[in-house]
Amino acid sequence: MELMVTVALAAVLMGLGVPAFREFTQNGRLTGAANEMLMTIIATRNEAVRRQTTVSFCPSADPGSDTATCDDDATAGYISFIDTNASCDVDAGEEVVANFTIHSEVKSDVNATCVSFAPTGFRRVVPGQPTTALAIFCDSRGLNQIASADVTYARGVEILPTGRAAVSRVYSELTTWGSAADPVSCP
Repeated sequence: MELMVTVALAAVLMGLGVPAFREFTQNGRLTGAANEMLMTIIATRNEAVRRQTTVSFCPSADPGSDTATCDDDATAGYISFIDTNASCDVDAGEEVVANFTIHSEVKSDVNATCVSFAPTGFRRVVPGQPTTALAIFCDSRGLNQIASADVTYARGVEILPTGRAAVSRVYSELTTWGSAADPVSCP
């Protein structure tokens, strides 16, 4: 009898805990992706100042590879590299200094395919790229608002023209990114 009660209690606890754990895992993946982008942007900027050269950041189809290259349509992750000719593309001899991979359940959308920093630490003006770079990370829950709070499941990263970057999950802010001059939205 005691074993049956213990098994029943364990089943109830598992029934309550598993859905909460799934949401916890999803939130962790989104937060991880946004924070990894933020850390890589900061590392990119720091490398530009430290090495006194142009360092760029772009999406890559295989960011963990020794031969990673920029790919405007890639969603697997991002790389940061020494961009000696300021082309916003990894050329022969240019060193990849940082990278990160996005979990397969996290989808992203960006309005800039290259963020480049000058030796001063400020963003370089890159033709065809917006002055404020935006990235949004979503999962199956999309850009939905959480309960009555001004918070969303999605995470956004904003990189200002000065080079300062920040992560946000404010619903009222991220919903405006879809109607910006260079919009981003949950895929």
